[in-house]
Amino acid sequence: MSSRTSRSRRLPVLAALLTTVTATTLTACGGSGEEATGAAPGPSALAAAKGPVTVTLWHGVGGAAGGALQKEIDAFDKANTGKIVVKASFQGSYADAIAKYTSAIRDGGTPSVMVSNDITTGYLRDARQTVSAQAMAAANPEDLDLDQLRPAARNYYTAEGELLAVPLNTSMPLLYVNDKLLDRAGVDRSTLGTLEGVAAAARKIHAGVSGAQGIDMPLDGWWFEQLTAAAGVPYCTPDNGREGDGATALKLTSGPQRAAIGTMAKLYTDGVALDTGADGNAALSAFVAGKTAMMFNSSGAIGGLKEAGMTDYTALPYPLSCSKATAGAAIGGAAMWVDQAGHGEAERVASWKLISYLASAEAQERFAEASGYAPINTGVDNSPSWKQFLAKNEPYAVLGEQFADTPATTATSGCLTGAMSGVRAEVVPAMQQAFSGKTALDSALKTAEAAATTKIKDYREQAGK
Repeated sequence: MSSRTSRSRRLPVLAALLTTVTATTLTACGGSGEEATGAAPGPSALAAAKGPVTVTLWHGVGGAAGGALQKEIDAFDKANTGKIVVKASFQGSYADAIAKYTSAIRDGGTPSVMVSNDITTGYLRDARQTVSAQAMAAANPEDLDLDQLRPAARNYYTAEGELLAVPLNTSMPLLYVNDKLLDRAGVDRSTLGTLEGVAAAARKIHAGVSGAQGIDMPLDGWWFEQLTAAAGVPYCTPDNGREGDGATALKLTSGPQRAAIGTMAKLYTDGVALDTGADGNAALSAFVAGKTAMMFNSSGAIGGLKEAGMTDYTALPYPLSCSKATAGAAIGGAAMWVDQAGHGEAERVASWKLISYLASAEAQERFAEASGYAPINTGVDNSPSWKQFLAKNEPYAVLGEQFADTPATTATSGCLTGAMSGVRAEVVPAMQQAFSGKTALDSALKTAEAAATTKIKDYREQAGK
């Protein structure tokens, strides 16, 4: 069987499978006739183009971030008048965007650039529709310098040492604390760098402050992945799927994971933590109302707290339960992929120029200020205007420091599998049962591990691995 025939048979199954699992749990988861080989064209391809080259970009970035993205695209368009024309299209949610993309693979109408969220990385790698960022950068050395990308962000989108896509918008988990409530309980902020310290503080608050519970954590899949990364161990095996052809099983029952997840589960079953479900916005509302003194939430919550008018809070780095050398937070967000199959060489180079611009220090600084995401280009750190912005916006400074300090390790890279949405669909309900006290934690962990591993194995079988 030829590679082209093999791919044409594999992609519809991959697309159908991803569409099914994406529709289940995405939250922040017949192919074309041309085989995507990974070859990357250089500047001469664009120089030889007769007339302007059109680049299409699909994304699921909404709200203020979506407006900021379009503003940067318009600026690139203007700077490249007569050479490149960009047609950007908002596809709805990330789930909507990847569902449309899977259909486009089958129908042969994919965009030049696909902006897709973190948990679709495994699927997009397996689809073999794109050319890697590593290859494009090597062929176009005058454009984006990959060494300027923050290690933690680059780490997430890397497999077998090769950068697959360029991160665009990046979020991280943070610990938010209500200053007044912590002061009333006499909590020492210096103890909040570890998960055990946070748990002890939550119990102290619950015992000493009437009407407030100690902590809240959205009970969705991302947070169990965060507890695992902060414990310094992989979420899936082998090696978080970063070598070879991806993950083969989920791991939820290692000693460090059991200890970290157990610490949080005990806070819930003891009534110390407030259960607001899987929605981060519900956790934010409870925090603003003073129902909880501490909250785990995405860095995106900084904007929500600002909108709510809350100022008497402090953002702190996500607490660890292992050495800083190996443990840390895993990123969220989305990345930019260069499509290859069905797209000419000039179009691919023009796409790379757009991506290089959007990932540049200048564009990332403006985008970060407008959107609340962390800038992925380290060149932003040297900008006087960015330093002034951080001086006036301390939560963003904390986010930036955590981003810079997070080690690029196997644990912090996150799990690479095209079945990630299906994995979350199995993990979340099992953990919610354990955190509510309806199921023993060890039983829930084993059940979720087995069910999620089955999802991964089914995906691998359907993908021909």
